[in-house]
Amino acid sequence: MRTTFKLWLRRVTAGLLMILPLATHAQEEEKPKVGFIRLVNAVAPGTGNAHLEIDGEDQFPKGYKLGQRTGGIGLKAGSKKIKVTREGVIEGTTTITLGVGETMNLVSFAEKMPAEGDKPERWEMRILKLKQRDVESGFRLTVLSVCKEPEILFSTMHEGETKKVPHSAKRLMTTSIDLGATPRDLYVYARDNDVPLAVFRPETKGNYVVVVYDDPDGTVKAVSFYDPKFVIAG
Repeated sequence: MRTTFKLWLRRVTAGLLMILPLATHAQEEEKPKVGFIRLVNAVAPGTGNAHLEIDGEDQFPKGYKLGQRTGGIGLKAGSKKIKVTREGVIEGTTTITLGVGETMNLVSFAEKMPAEGDKPERWEMRILKLKQRDVESGFRLTVLSVCKEPEILFSTMHEGETKKVPHSAKRLMTTSIDLGATPRDLYVYARDNDVPLAVFRPETKGNYVVVVYDDPDGTVKAVSFYDPKFVIAG
């Protein structure tokens, strides 16, 4: 009887050992392959709020005010059609390929186009993609300008310092600054302005991003966010 029971137990155990890898594999396959999109709204011209559509679906019917940004919008990885609209501005569209675990940062802004042919002077939407990369580590500051000027001047200063460090950022390009191994509170200023555009208290390694734009009056403003990875304009 004992021999029969032992044989039965061995067969049951062997069957479970065969099923477990299959169950684990099935669970892995069921995990959603998701990426994320973040929109920064820097569209100054026009009226009303800006709207983000992904594959034809409005992500937030109330829309986004100038200087607002979304959190990470989780989406199934793959090709996505992006459209940003605001009344009084010709809509902007682009197509992206969203990778698994990737966060694609998108910055919407507008450019004034001169009259040509039968087209009058107009504002057209642009969507700039900020791509992530893993080649760096530590604490960094990235500044992107979508201001009308070809280059903007800004400065940074750490908590406890009395002298600002000058920097510059070319339009539609990212400027990256190493913040050191253990950075203190960081203030980012428009040049010759004592009111900071952004204030960071870096506690986690990654990228501290400032997007600089013009408001309707031409005043330089900024929207900021943290990204665990590093971004470049692309």
